[in-house]
Amino acid sequence: MYKIIKKDVHRLFSRTKPYIMKISLTTISCFLVCLQISATALAQKVTLKNKSITLKEAFREVNKQTGYHYLWSAKRVNSNTRIAIDIKNMELDQAIQQIIHGLQLSYKIQGKLITIRERENTPTVANLEQIGDNRQQETIIVRGRIVDSLARPLIGVTIRVISANKRVVKESKSDSHGEITIESVPKQSFLEISLLGYRRLHLAATENIGTIRMDVLAESLEELVVVGYITKRASEVTGAVQSVKGEELRNSVSTPNVLSMLKGKTTGLYITESTGESGAKGQVVARGQSSMTTPTNNYLGPLIVVDGVITNYQSLQDAVNPADIEDISVLKDAASTAIYGSRAAQGVIVVTTKRGQAGKSTVEARVQAGVIQPVRDIRFMNTTELIDFMDTQMKRYWEQTPSIRTTFPNVADFIRERRVYTDEDRTRNFNWEDKIYSNGNFTNTEVGVRHGTHKTKFYMGVGWFKENGALYDNGFDRKNIRFNIDHAISSKLLARINVSSIIDRITKRNGVPELYMIQPFMYPYDNAGNLLDSLPVRQSSNYGPAYTTWTQNFLAETGYDNTKLTKVQNHLASISLRYNILPFLSFQTSNSLNFVGTNVNSYLDPRSFSGKYGGYPYLFSPTSAVLPNGTLEIDDTKFVDYLMSNTLNFNKTVGGNHVISALVGQEWGKRTTEIMDIDMYNVLPSERNMGAAQNFGSVINVAYGFPYKPSGNYQERATFSVFGQADYSYAGRYMASISVRTDATTNFGRDKRYGTFYSFSGGWNISKESFFKNIQAIDNLRLRASYGTSGRDLGDGYLNTTFYSETARYEQVDNIGAVITQLANPMISWETLHNSNIGLDIALLKNRINLSADIYHKRSDGLLQQVSLPSAQGALTQYQNVGQIVNRGIEVSLSTHNVKSAHFNWHTSFNFSYNKNKLTRLYQDSLLDSYSRSYYRKIGEDINVIKAIQFAGINPENGNMQHYNFDEKGNQIIVEGIGQVSNLANWQRVGQATPRFFGGFTNSFQYKNYSLNVEWWFQVGNYTQMSLVNNFQAPTAPRLGRNNVVFADNQHVWQGPGDMQANYPDVFSTDPNAWTALTYRSSKMWGNASHARLRNVRFTYSLPNGVLKALKLARADVFVSGDNLYVIKHKDFVGVDPEGAVLGGVNTSYGGAGTGFANPRRFLLGMQLTF
Repeated sequence: MYKIIKKDVHRLFSRTKPYIMKISLTTISCFLVCLQISATALAQKVTLKNKSITLKEAFREVNKQTGYHYLWSAKRVNSNTRIAIDIKNMELDQAIQQIIHGLQLSYKIQGKLITIRERENTPTVANLEQIGDNRQQETIIVRGRIVDSLARPLIGVTIRVISANKRVVKESKSDSHGEITIESVPKQSFLEISLLGYRRLHLAATENIGTIRMDVLAESLEELVVVGYITKRASEVTGAVQSVKGEELRNSVSTPNVLSMLKGKTTGLYITESTGESGAKGQVVARGQSSMTTPTNNYLGPLIVVDGVITNYQSLQDAVNPADIEDISVLKDAASTAIYGSRAAQGVIVVTTKRGQAGKSTVEARVQAGVIQPVRDIRFMNTTELIDFMDTQMKRYWEQTPSIRTTFPNVADFIRERRVYTDEDRTRNFNWEDKIYSNGNFTNTEVGVRHGTHKTKFYMGVGWFKENGALYDNGFDRKNIRFNIDHAISSKLLARINVSSIIDRITKRNGVPELYMIQPFMYPYDNAGNLLDSLPVRQSSNYGPAYTTWTQNFLAETGYDNTKLTKVQNHLASISLRYNILPFLSFQTSNSLNFVGTNVNSYLDPRSFSGKYGGYPYLFSPTSAVLPNGTLEIDDTKFVDYLMSNTLNFNKTVGGNHVISALVGQEWGKRTTEIMDIDMYNVLPSERNMGAAQNFGSVINVAYGFPYKPSGNYQERATFSVFGQADYSYAGRYMASISVRTDATTNFGRDKRYGTFYSFSGGWNISKESFFKNIQAIDNLRLRASYGTSGRDLGDGYLNTTFYSETARYEQVDNIGAVITQLANPMISWETLHNSNIGLDIALLKNRINLSADIYHKRSDGLLQQVSLPSAQGALTQYQNVGQIVNRGIEVSLSTHNVKSAHFNWHTSFNFSYNKNKLTRLYQDSLLDSYSRSYYRKIGEDINVIKAIQFAGINPENGNMQHYNFDEKGNQIIVEGIGQVSNLANWQRVGQATPRFFGGFTNSFQYKNYSLNVEWWFQVGNYTQMSLVNNFQAPTAPRLGRNNVVFADNQHVWQGPGDMQANYPDVFSTDPNAWTALTYRSSKMWGNASHARLRNVRFTYSLPNGVLKALKLARADVFVSGDNLYVIKHKDFVGVDPEGAVLGGVNTSYGGAGTGFANPRRFLLGMQLTF
């Protein structure tokens, strides 16, 4: 898939012995003739312009241009080794040195023959005569240090000592600290400093050359861009592809979730993290939502490919550990994704992991430790605030109810009679919020080892991440290991083996009550200081005195293992063999096996209050005939994926400028799914296994006496594909690519089983045209264009199957019966995505400014969706192709090197993504509500459109909410009761759940050994449900007596008649219409979730070279970092975190950013060492 070019070059030494001889005139003449022949050979000129060719192809060009033949041993020299070279009119001797640079090869020219052989591990000297001359010259010792643009030491840099007559007399390499020491250097010589991927430097030889800074070549950044089944230079890519280095990811937020690290670093990827719980995975969509979710499949993200293996992972967190990543490529347009066919309609994320390297072993270790602080932008009331609030509610209740005023002429008497608190409670104030949300901590340890020989290379990485979250009893524990092995079985047969295991353990408290149920004057201890096992919940009643229910005291249950424990095992193994049939033709076979096992174990100990009543105390009482007495629920899911892929690959350069590559391939895949779900009660203490349960059934079954049986299923599905791709490049200026793929799946009927997808694309490197050479300010200018298709089969199994549900209770009696739940549809077929893209890449001012821009248009036809059939047919669903979605967008990525000096550097990167989504077609009545027959999606609307009844302000006279309605003539009128707006056609657009644009902004500063990185994320134009408002601030009678949150500064609650400033209703109302006003039906419940987030600030100190040498280290960095430090929110948003929008599916129920757990702040201290 890509080439690994060795960078370590060993010096060659040759030794001479003095000879005493007599030289005749004839001998001298012959010697002079030989010198003339040698001079003629070295005067030959060679040109190889911007070539990426094999060693054999390079020497063929040398033969064509000079007439010199070449010779090597096929057992000793791999002629298929690819090299990158760009030379012009270079002498033959120097040209050969450039060709074999870094390949551990040596050469010898005899007559018209160039002999290539393996280089011995001895220093090199150009020729014997020059040595003799140098011994007579005055020499010096050259010392210095080689670093990159960030002052980091460069290891393995080649330094050649070139004499005055341009002959190489010595060669050396920089050590692990970037330092060089070269003895016996002639004073009149100069140094040539080179390293693959960096600009070559020439300077005069002096005793102290100081610190030499090397700049990266723009072309070197293009070497390893993985596109489909092949690897290209970035300058050869004709599609929309972005790459992010693993080091850049790891120097970001502190998390084991790669998706979170990737956020804001590439265009087109909208990534949401709607909860701060430990182990949360987040969601991602590439270039807008082009498909729809279903009840069993809500994944709308890209296909994930790891080291060439297509996976079924729905989260990068499951696929790979961050420490093992070399780089990530994001493929977004058809030219990049069509070769993956039906899997790639949502884009592709290609992960390349680290691999071994020949030479000295390298060990990298990273250790981090930090604290986690909960972010609580809302605050629950303390005792004084809550009592005052409840008294106000009771007063409003008294004022609005004539019958109560008759019974209680004095409002104080009414409050005293019906209140839920006592006089003693006024003196109690317990901060329950601090017990549920408190500081957490985490540690992370990662070690990676690289080693190898010229035949076998390996990489091994291990890691352990452990987090005790800021949410009560919430934790995450991850252990991972990876082995990557590359082995050359012979000069023609190469093997690659990858094995990885990731084991996660996520813990959540099972049964922590909502804070609104616990008043601050509830005390968790009795008079003796012992923890109570339960707490009284006193609530007001509409009809009489306050009443009491009971809830668990979760502090008392700390000693019991009342948790929901999720164990996830991810094991991925693959082996590939590549056989080089000819220098330009190879065959590769790859086989992979992926196992994902998820076990969810929810347990309540019978000794605890929660366990005794099964977490539902309102269903049982101490006198109930049957009690749960400990419950256990086990959900176990296993996925096994097998994939076999075979490709025939062709790559050949014709005539020096024409590069042709092609591949044909075949894939076969199979997935098996096994699911089990079982509920149990009467479970033994401290036992959370099936053998400890005496009864099977759920607490609902127990409470109502329904029969119960465990459930489970087993599924198999298979896919088969054939594909091909061809690429052409002329002189690096003009590129063209075409691909086609046919997929078959068992999800559809026989007549609809096959789907064919294609793409074609082209590119033009304008900056390589001859007419562009004199434009100095522009270093690179390139145009790209592509068009193609890809598909989707939804990922669910058995789309074309009728399902029956068996029940033991039918028609309200204990009879066995079965009902149809899903109706087969033999006419459903593939979703097809038509994707077009135009892109521009430009680099200015010696690559200090780099801009990339893309415009795209995506049309998704035949949307697959599980729809509800008319209610007259029964409670049925059916999969159908229901419509068409169009996404249009613009993406811009800009990176600049603002300040560049010896000691200070400042880099900025900015990316911006704009997307507009539109539903452009509906088929028949597929998107109609099954009962009201009213549209909930209309043509021309965003697929994630949010509709509600428009809020019209607060009635200043009574404090009730007002809304807009339309009369029969279409005139807009204001109504007070939201129930009067029953026609869904009168619901108006509020916004959409996804942003109009989003992006990232990063600044990196480096001064000597210090560096500072500041990373922002922003999104604008999306709305989310403010569930906090509904849960706590709706003026409903059921809220009487409950705990509440402190109103925000921008919430002006109605104070009394004539209040014109109020934007929130009265705190209490007896009108049921007022109760339901603050629900998702009102636009007041939807908040603008636009925000900007300071995601990460990281400060790093790199130990100086002297310290590294003393500690025998190659590199050592110490860093401190902070995550999620500040959020700028819309002024009208009320909630803990605006990042709560969930991508929509088929209804109007969206996730909210209300009273959940926000993304916490993280502060860490870490160290990274390289040995």
